[in-house]
Amino acid sequence: MRTLEEKTAIVVGSGIAGASICYALSKQNINTILLESESAPAKHASGNPIGVVYPFLTKHKTAESEFSLIAYTHFLEVWERLGLENSVPHANGIHFLLETESNVDRYWHALLSHQIPESIAKQSFEPNSQIKALYFPKGKALSPAILTKELIRLAHPTMKLQSTLVSWREKESDGKLICETNEDKFEVDFLFLAQGYQFTKDPFSNWIPMKQVRGQIVQIPSAFFQNQTSILYGDYLTAEINGERVLGASFDEFHLEIEPRIKETITMWETLQSKLPNLHNDWKTVDVSQFGTRVSYRTQSQDRHPVVGKLPNLSTLDTTVKYQNMFRKDHKPFQIPYYESVGILNGLGSRGLTHSLLAAEILVKSILNQTMDIPNNLINSLKPDRFLLRMWKRDQLT
Repeated sequence: MRTLEEKTAIVVGSGIAGASICYALSKQNINTILLESESAPAKHASGNPIGVVYPFLTKHKTAESEFSLIAYTHFLEVWERLGLENSVPHANGIHFLLETESNVDRYWHALLSHQIPESIAKQSFEPNSQIKALYFPKGKALSPAILTKELIRLAHPTMKLQSTLVSWREKESDGKLICETNEDKFEVDFLFLAQGYQFTKDPFSNWIPMKQVRGQIVQIPSAFFQNQTSILYGDYLTAEINGERVLGASFDEFHLEIEPRIKETITMWETLQSKLPNLHNDWKTVDVSQFGTRVSYRTQSQDRHPVVGKLPNLSTLDTTVKYQNMFRKDHKPFQIPYYESVGILNGLGSRGLTHSLLAAEILVKSILNQTMDIPNNLINSLKPDRFLLRMWKRDQLT
C-alpha cells in the first residue's frame, strides 16, 4: 500500500481556503499541486488589505456558533504555534459594539451559554465611545493576503499560476483522478475544490446553493483616526496596519459590478460618524471620495454556513427513493454516494479568515478517514449533504 508521502493532491484556488488546505495537506506529507487561475495568490477577497478575525456567536448554542468558536480558538492556536505574529502584520483587540438592549441580551447570554472564558471574550466598553461592547482581546485585524501567502510558503506546494481546472473525472480502474487544466493533464490521488465563486463552472458541484456576494471597502489613511483596536458595529473600522485602516464592508448579492460605488463609500462613512462621532474632530472637512476603495467577491452558501466535506456523486444517486418512504414499513433508505477522494471547502462568506484553518483540517482528515476531536454534529452541519437532504425532502431531486 502506498504511503501518504507517495500520494499527490490538487488544490484549486489560492485564496485563504486553498492556502489552508495546502497547509493541512503538508502536515500529512502529501505532495500538493496548487492551481490558481490568476497571476498570483490572494487576488480576490483574500487580497483585501485588512480583514478581521473573531467568532460568530448566537444567544444560545447553535451548530454555526459552536463551530465558529472552535474555529476561532483553533486559529489562535495555529497562529501561536507557527509564530505568525512575526510574519503577518496585525493588530490585536476587537470591540463588538452592543448598542441595543437586544444585542446586549444576545451577547451577554452567549458568554454564558457557550461558557466562554474571559481570555476569549468578555464584557467591556469601547474606549472611544464608551458604548457597551463584547471585547475579544486576541481578535485580530490582519493582512489576509500576507497570511494566505505565508501559509502557502509554509506548505510549499507546487504552484501553477494562470492555471484553470477545465475538467476532472474519476478513473473506474483504480479510483485515481484525471484532472485537466488549460495547460496540463494530471493523474492524482486527491482533489480539493476551493475556488470561491468560480465553483459554478464545475458541473459536479454547481448544484450546491452558493452565490457570489459583492463587498466594497474603503481604505483610510491611518492619521484620520486613533483607535487602537478594531471596532465592529454592523460595518467595521479596523485598527491601523501598514499605515492605513479599512472601513467596510458593503454587502450586495444582486448588483455585482466591479467598479467602486461612491454612494456606498459615503453611506459607510456617514454610518461610522453616527455610531462613533468622537473618532474624528471635524467630519465635514473630509472628502471621502479621495479615499481608496476596493471591490471583491465572496462566495456565500444558502444558509451562510461553510460547505466542507466529501463531494456527493449525483451521477450515482438513487433519486427514486422518496422522503415519504421514510414513514412506510420496509422503506428503502436514502443513501448519499460520494467521490471519496474529492473534497470541497467553499461558502465561507465574510468569515473565511476565522474559519478556513479548522475547515481545511476537517476536510483533509475526512478525505483520509481520520478522526478529529470535534462533535460529529458540527462536522455533519458543514457537509454539502445538507442541501441534498433538503432537496430530497422537497422532492426536488430528479
